[in-house]
Order: sequence, then C-alpha cells, then structure tokens
Amino acid sequence: MATIDDFKAGVTACLRSWSAFRTAVENGWGGGTNPSFSKAEELRNSILQIMNGQKCPIPNFDVYDLSDNLAIYMEEEFSVTLEDKSEEQVAATIFQIYEQCYNGDASLARSLVTQAEQAIATTSQFPTHVQKTEHDEDDDDEDMVDSATGQAVAPINVSLDLDMAAYASAPLFGEPKAAKTPANEKPLRQLGEAAPVAAPVEMDDDGFAPVKRRGDEDNAANEYSTIILHGA
Repeated sequence: MATIDDFKAGVTACLRSWSAFRTAVENGWGGGTNPSFSKAEELRNSILQIMNGQKCPIPNFDVYDLSDNLAIYMEEEFSVTLEDKSEEQVAATIFQIYEQCYNGDASLARSLVTQAEQAIATTSQFPTHVQKTEHDEDDDDEDMVDSATGQAVAPINVSLDLDMAAYASAPLFGEPKAAKTPANEKPLRQLGEAAPVAAPVEMDDDGFAPVKRRGDEDNAANEYSTIILHGA
C-alpha cells in the first residue's frame, strides 16, 4: 500500500538524481549557496502542493505543464538553459511515481530512493535515472535508464525497512556548508572590535613615497615612480 510519503520520497530522489539541477544548486548558481538551497526546496514544495494525492489525473495540469515549469524555473532561478531535455524525463518520472502511488504501488518510488542512496554511498554523485516512456503495462520489472548514457540500469533490491517519511522530510541536498575563511585571509572584524592600526608609510628625505608600477612592457620591469603625499 502506497502513501503520500512514498510519493514525496520518490520526488525527492528524482530531484536529487537530476544532474543539471544538482549541479546548479551545489555550485550556488541561484544567487549563492543559501539562496540556491532555498530555491531547491521551493521547487520540491511547489511540485508537492500541486501533486498532493487528492486527484489523479490532476485537473488542468499534466506532464507537459510540469516539464515546462521545470525548464522555466531552471532558467529564471539558476540561469540554466536545459539543452538536453532532461526536464522532460524528470517530469515523466514524477508523473509515473504519482500515478503508481495513487493506485497503491510504491515500488517505483522506493526503487528511486534506493538508487539515490546507493549513489551517495558509492560516488557522491547522482546520475539521472528515469523510467522508459515506452513500456508494457503487464511488465512489472521495468528497466531504469540513465539519461546521460541511455543505458539500462540493473534492477536494485529495495530495502524493506526504508523510512520514506523521514527521507521525504529531509533537506533536498542537505544543509548548506558554511563558507571557510582562506588560510591567508584575515577574519572579518567583529562589531565593536577596534580597527587595525595601519602601517606607517616610509618616505625619503624629500617627502616622497615609492610606488611600484606594473604592466608597462615598454619600461623596465619593477620600475618605480613616486607620488607626493598630501601635506608633505
């Protein structure tokens, strides 16, 4: 018996397995790391609000609408133009999960979750796995296809103790990592902390300070000029 948590988990696994989406989020193409992670959650929530398990088929919303919405969201929020048509495969997979879960079958959702988890454990990368669009309804053992290679992926044994509700409620790509201060960069001055004292400028007897000039190929390397200090 499938539940709405099975569908939510399947959507989560599908989005995690979408290579273009994952790359855009983890590289901060949505305006930085934290905004990108937030936009990823917004996309998932938007899908789950429309595909809420109350009706199937969903009135005035089909796989083509979802595909268009995914492509528009990627372009507007992450500045990514999808030339590989991967949004069509992702949309088709999500609709297949929805239809199967609505009819009480959670096998596809659980299979996608298991594949995503295995990808984390082995390579920390998520190839996009989508279901073939051409299939025999009488065949319960539908192959999975890697959208990057077009090669069939071997069936995976699904864990029976998988907590789909916990998986569905977890952050889509985990918590964003805090930015690290480079080793050669001083930490930012805290509120109330005294400003550092600037080093005194060395001047010659005439009140001039030497300044190094760069980038002039016609002059000798490391040529020096001088500037007059104000008040000298």
